[in-house]
Amino acid sequence: MEAVVFFEFASEASGVRSGLLDRIGPIALSGDGRLNFVGTERDERGRPVSEVIALGFKSAETAQAVMLRWRGDPAFPAGVKTRLMRIEPIWSIEPLAMMFP
Repeated sequence: MEAVVFFEFASEASGVRSGLLDRIGPIALSGDGRLNFVGTERDERGRPVSEVIALGFKSAETAQAVMLRWRGDPAFPAGVKTRLMRIEPIWSIEPLAMMFP
């Protein structure tokens, strides 16, 4: 995975989550990307306030093109914030490798 696009929106926005997930389906079926997670931020009473959908892409160029195409689509929900993040490899030692060098 080379890039992730985050879609953030208010939880009370009707139909936004399902609409975005409907758009993600064909991308996943094509093999260009996959749904990484759906996260919900909650207030102190436990009520949902905002949501984030993360869509991972094999190619940063494909991620950029999809994000621009969706934002240019008049049917795309106006209240959705989008952000493209490029994945950077990091080095880390996994716990199992430390136990059995």
